[in-house]
Amino acid sequence: MKKISFLRHAKSDWALPFASDHDRSLAERGKNASQQMKEFFSSKKELFEIVFSSTAMRAVETIEIVRAALKNTDVIFNKDLYTFDDNVLIEIISRISDEYSSVLIVGHNPAIQEAVLRLSSANSPSELIYRIEAKYPTGAFSSLSSDISSWKHIGDTLFELTDFVCPKDLQK
Repeated sequence: MKKISFLRHAKSDWALPFASDHDRSLAERGKNASQQMKEFFSSKKELFEIVFSSTAMRAVETIEIVRAALKNTDVIFNKDLYTFDDNVLIEIISRISDEYSSVLIVGHNPAIQEAVLRLSSANSPSELIYRIEAKYPTGAFSSLSSDISSWKHIGDTLFELTDFVCPKDLQK
């Protein structure tokens, strides 16, 4: 069984108009959302065996805030995850070692949103699918699972969407 989860980076800061897209950091709102997601992950019983993150500053800052809740899970930064293309994202996932059964990807839209929709089976809860079709906001998390034995089959297999949580869902 394989479980693939996605965390979109939190809200970035657009205050520096000449900063490159790759170098944009988190806005205060993004830092707060990342903290909320950290608390969400702290409350979850199941964790990830490994995390792969984009090297974009906003993704790095997001996972660094959340990381404390992931209980010593290794984070690997991969510049190829700085992509907005779901085909590239799925190709990267297909190359993950099969020693890992539960993986978290930290990256960008529209790649994450399109990959989740493309991988989700008809058995997935329709209310989650509708929410993701409408919007995959910054800081949002989703999780999918399948009984495949190898990541190389990710593009050929549909997964059941089991979770979709946005920072706004967690506000008190």
